Amino acid sequence: MSERRPGSTSPTRQRWHPINNPAELGRIQDQLVETLDRPEITDKLGGLALELAEVAQQLHPVTYNRDGIVSADELLASDSNSIPLVGNTKFTSHFKLAPTPMQFEAMGSKLAHEGYGEAVIRQLGSVLDNKYSSKKMETNYAGLAVCPSLATYVTLAQGGVFCAAGQPYIGMNLTHIQPLNVAVVAHEVAHALDYIKHPLLYVCDKEDLSAVTLADFKSHLKLARELKAYAVGDCIEKYFSDTHGSMGHVELVSHKVEAIRQEVNGPVTSKDAFAVHDDLVKRLIAAGLGHIYQ
Repeated sequence: MSERRPGSTSPTRQRWHPINNPAELGRIQDQLVETLDRPEITDKLGGLALELAEVAQQLHPVTYNRDGIVSADELLASDSNSIPLVGNTKFTSHFKLAPTPMQFEAMGSKLAHEGYGEAVIRQLGSVLDNKYSSKKMETNYAGLAVCPSLATYVTLAQGGVFCAAGQPYIGMNLTHIQPLNVAVVAHEVAHALDYIKHPLLYVCDKEDLSAVTLADFKSHLKLARELKAYAVGDCIEKYFSDTHGSMGHVELVSHKVEAIRQEVNGPVTSKDAFAVHDDLVKRLIAAGLGHIYQ
């Protein structure tokens, strides 16, 4: 499963290019962490700003070879909870794909809350380790940025069906507008946060699983997560526009999405800020924004 709708302009209006330079990616990362600590951001995002900053600090810029294969040495040498940051949206990785320790911990908490015992939690961990050992990630996204994660389906003997998200990656291209680069990473960091905090995409009994039910659930989940990511990106973009006037003359999808979300659901700090319901969906589609989740 891959979340990948950065709050950016279309390719015809905005130029970008890959960057195989960890130092430059690190500068974008540092600027994002610093920006998320600004009072203008924390006032609008509330506690979400702190969560995003914690994830942003876990980003680990990595390089790739001319075939787009991410450096195995750099991946294996990084912290077990770090999130690879790749300067491209077209890359392949053979390592660091299984859920991180933080994701496994979140899975255990979720399953315990659902009433599953320790045996099921241990079994799920073992099955996931085995499944990811033979996988590889191939990302070939022709856009500005992407946050892919390999999803794995698991059916345990007790009858439960699980869909678990693996290690999130962030891939990005570089634009000539530095604040936009920061906002784009912020959008993808919001997706990475969801993968880390809520790695179990769904848990259900076999008899409850149908193609229609699954499709509806995925669509609902994707839109809720996109609403959050666009809200974050828009907040960062407006901060730079208001304080630096440096966003350039670009028309950003995030502004349109966030304007509708805020009108219907209220501020980001409200209880149902990212709730999905018919009125919101109809307004997004009417505005030509259905592509953000469909």
